Amino acid sequence: MLKRLLATSLLICGWSLSAFAAEAPAADPQNTLYVEINGGRVVIQMRPDLAPKHVARIKSLTRGGFYDGVLFHRVIPDFMAQTGDPTGTGNGGSGRNIPAEFTRTPQVRGTVSMARANNKDSADSQWFIVFNDSHRSDLDGKYTVWGQVTSGMELIDAVKKGSANLDGRVQNPDHIVRVQIAADADAAKGPKPSDADLLKRPDAVDAAQNFSGTEFRCTALNSSVSAQPALATLWTHGFLAGVYKAQNNLKYGGDAAGVTTAIAEACTRYPQALLLPLINQELAKNPRELPQTTAAFSVASYTCKAYGAARGGANKAEAEFADAWAFAFIQGFKSIAQKGLEIPYAERVRILGALSTNCAKQPDTTFSDMTGMVAAAVRLK
Repeated sequence: MLKRLLATSLLICGWSLSAFAAEAPAADPQNTLYVEINGGRVVIQMRPDLAPKHVARIKSLTRGGFYDGVLFHRVIPDFMAQTGDPTGTGNGGSGRNIPAEFTRTPQVRGTVSMARANNKDSADSQWFIVFNDSHRSDLDGKYTVWGQVTSGMELIDAVKKGSANLDGRVQNPDHIVRVQIAADADAAKGPKPSDADLLKRPDAVDAAQNFSGTEFRCTALNSSVSAQPALATLWTHGFLAGVYKAQNNLKYGGDAAGVTTAIAEACTRYPQALLLPLINQELAKNPRELPQTTAAFSVASYTCKAYGAARGGANKAEAEFADAWAFAFIQGFKSIAQKGLEIPYAERVRILGALSTNCAKQPDTTFSDMTGMVAAAVRLK
């Protein structure tokens, strides 16, 4: 469904814009977004005080490179510029909805809000920047405000406009070059740490719980300020293991750096690619022996007993990394067994719950074998 702005009317009492400005928190590099477009940099001050779930989601997508290269696909003069759809059609997104966090914050020039469909909880990855103050009756209290442009608004003013006859859709639209969190941009100097070191970062466990191959882009592969590049390698190992298992070609014993090298080579050829289509196109078609060990755990020898102990508190980080690998395995398996099926992230808790239950019943089974059994047994439409 088109993630478009709803044109509705509502009488809204006036709020003081100066009061809004006074309430905005001081600039924080962890909550400042750099949006690079042709012509320069747009700076957005994110507002976790208004929309903590939306800001967390935007930051996660940003660190995975999701917004790099994305189009301003819908731009209505004197209203707003909309972006955040990787397909550029207005129909795409990350596949995960965010519950609404509506506030009484005035939606004025430079306000950044989430686009959505009719359902108030249907915001996904698309967002828009307001051009002026004249549409508050259509916007205030109806769309989640998560940021404010503090610099570079003149660059947004210059973004190519769409046709009123096409509801703002733009022919040959302008695009975002890159999006970064300010703290990451300032820290991204020096060599990239090893995957093992990246998985020791404070954000690694949360990132593992939320990682998806449909959201990670090659532009983030060399990041040194997030665990996501290491998780991309772990996810790819799991996805390929599932694909090969479904084809009866799964073997462990390959070069320890094989998956990392293969992703890097594929990303060199397609630097703007998202991970899932890249892996399907470049790596899944020709089975290879996979490394026995990842940066997170030794896949070939890891048992359900070890997994259960980790989940029970012995090493919760290890359990989360194993879960990320297993969910990727099942996604890869089902993409072959049920050709073209993409398992929605919403199924993750249910599927991993089934894996945990079955592992507890057969503790001596290897985690890889049990994941394969669950992948074959789980039913999805």
